[in-house]
Amino acid sequence: RSVCFFDRPPFVFGSMAHADTSHDVLVVGGGVVGLGVAWRLGQRGARVAVLEKGAVGRGASWAAAGMLAPVAELGFEELDLYALSRESLRRWPTFARDLEAETGQSVDYRTDGTLVVAPDRDDAAALQRSFRFQQEHGAEVRWLSRDAALDLEPFLSPRIAAAVHAPGDHQVDNRRLVEALR
Repeated sequence: RSVCFFDRPPFVFGSMAHADTSHDVLVVGGGVVGLGVAWRLGQRGARVAVLEKGAVGRGASWAAAGMLAPVAELGFEELDLYALSRESLRRWPTFARDLEAETGQSVDYRTDGTLVVAPDRDDAAALQRSFRFQQEHGAEVRWLSRDAALDLEPFLSPRIAAAVHAPGDHQVDNRRLVEALR
């Protein structure tokens, strides 16, 4: 198996005259998704090249928060995305275990849940609407008073109004993930 990276494409898109034909698959984009696809294809014996216009894994994937949070990020009228995100989250534990086993590197996969905080009463009213929507669509969420939120996360400001806890959401250290995939 082989996976190689080109931090600058070896050819100009649209002109295949200079393309390297020694690969089975060219993955365009060296972020988490592109690197993950390349890694899984490489595991299956494909010869893969990853084309990235900048430094591999140093774009949005490097700057992201590592949230695997379909419930906390569930928005109004995004039910198809919510279904896709839940399925993705279901697959994450195996993906993380496989990657850590193969590379010997931790991606710091955590199952702590997500806490969405309302700093004031206006935000608490908006959070309440979102909370009701999440409940209506079967999301596992808990409404927390200020005191309950502070019990769960003592480093919050004591001036918060309320919070919602989504215990089924997960996180990963996005920078460790990029390094392991690379």
